[in-house]
Amino acid sequence: MSQTPLTRPPLPAALSALQKTLQQCVQVLEQGREADFYAFAWYEEKFTQAVEAKQTLTTSVTRDSGVVLRLMANAVQYEVATNALDADNLLAKATDLRHKVDALNPSTIASAYAPLTWQQELLTPLPDDLMAQLPADLTPTTAVHFAPLCGQDPAQVELKQLIERAKDYRQQALTLAGQVQAEQSDYQPIADVRLMLRLRTTTTVFVDRSKSLSQILPGTVLAGAGFTAAGQSGRIALGGLGTLELIQFGAIELDTLARTPQQLSVAERLRPGRYMVITGPALSGIIAHEAFGHTQEGDTWMKGRSIARTLRASGTRVGNDQASIVNNPALFSMEGQAAGSNGSYYFDNEGQLARAQTILDRGLLSTPMTDLTSALKLAVPRTANGKRESWRRPLMTRQTNTYFTPGDKSLDELIALVPEGYLAVAPNGGMEDPKGGSLTAGTGYFEEIRAGKLTGKLLIGPSGGHIELTDSVFDMLDNIQAKTDVQHPGRVPPTQLGGCGKYHKELVDAGVGGPYILWRSVACG
Repeated sequence: MSQTPLTRPPLPAALSALQKTLQQCVQVLEQGREADFYAFAWYEEKFTQAVEAKQTLTTSVTRDSGVVLRLMANAVQYEVATNALDADNLLAKATDLRHKVDALNPSTIASAYAPLTWQQELLTPLPDDLMAQLPADLTPTTAVHFAPLCGQDPAQVELKQLIERAKDYRQQALTLAGQVQAEQSDYQPIADVRLMLRLRTTTTVFVDRSKSLSQILPGTVLAGAGFTAAGQSGRIALGGLGTLELIQFGAIELDTLARTPQQLSVAERLRPGRYMVITGPALSGIIAHEAFGHTQEGDTWMKGRSIARTLRASGTRVGNDQASIVNNPALFSMEGQAAGSNGSYYFDNEGQLARAQTILDRGLLSTPMTDLTSALKLAVPRTANGKRESWRRPLMTRQTNTYFTPGDKSLDELIALVPEGYLAVAPNGGMEDPKGGSLTAGTGYFEEIRAGKLTGKLLIGPSGGHIELTDSVFDMLDNIQAKTDVQHPGRVPPTQLGGCGKYHKELVDAGVGGPYILWRSVACG
């Protein structure tokens, strides 16, 4: 791509009019009972263009939008949602909801929730990229718009650009796979290379009595896999918060698709056991997400489903001094990447502005991540973790970008510390038990380390598939020996594409990352 100036996508003019209607809805919901009620209005639109290139090519273009009106009374949340967005319908929905809540709460309610004013909000520092976009002289009706710096206006990206890029990268990978097969006839050849390229632009508007916010979040994903006939695969995923400048395949990515599956077709199988392991950034992030990400979600605390609440109350250490985990929705730039992580936003689905939170500090748990309901119920600080899969789905406490903090070593120094062990850089999902305190994280393969050096030898799982790292969370976090340093000014390590499914599998973006981490002993099989 040509080097063009980075710009921030503007809010479409039609949504400025909707914003004013939503302000009127909030007035209808609260008027005369501001001391008793708290209301907000939230609009979401998701416009998705996607291409899947394999032996056949498929495309899809979808647009979905809707509004949620919420009224809270006596600590109970009442909601209505609609995709009929004309002003008359929205105001009628607000009126009906107000009548319903009035009938259920006829008398005055003490200690109703009141949102922070801008003056109160700015007493606590905000991330630089938020501060840079705030206008002067903020009032409750000031329209504040946020967007990340992008190489293109996402509204100008056409489906044909995605098709051309996906087809081109697939063909490059297939050509390289043929060259590898010609050089190494003992390898099983590639059966297919599949690529999925997607640009999803999420636009949200939030209005309550103290703020009027909007944001545009373009999220680009290029995910691919090369397969042998026996099922060995090499997988890659690039992208984040931004447009097509984030997805450019180089030699490493093409090798992962074309060469790695063929190498794995002749790889030895790992003997199950406990080993020293170095995890790469994405796998480190999956472990962080599963270890004390889910257990530090406020609704999980609130429902008695998390061991973390008891451990924090007792002051129990759950890891050593190297065990520090951050959840950060405000990752708009990262070391070695053009833009932000895909789990980032400027405010959550309840209008809470994005700030980082340390959820595990040198082995000690903090208060949890929260949405509004869990923060009030648990009497803990509110954080920007109220998220929905879409306007059609319920709101929950969800992770954003979860990562281990960096250390002070180089990768070469970590490898030199390993007399016998493995390097794991290919993530393959994970699971956790927030009540019981155990986790599993998958990797596509190991690369052998002997006498402090990589040997180039690859190993696959005992059954011929991927390898699972499984352990008690407490043992895992107590076995961190060392971590790599990062050069990012904010000490933010690389964070890569991730996602999260919770309860009935509502899916949201959730970046995962961290430094390379050396674990003294991990159960692998």
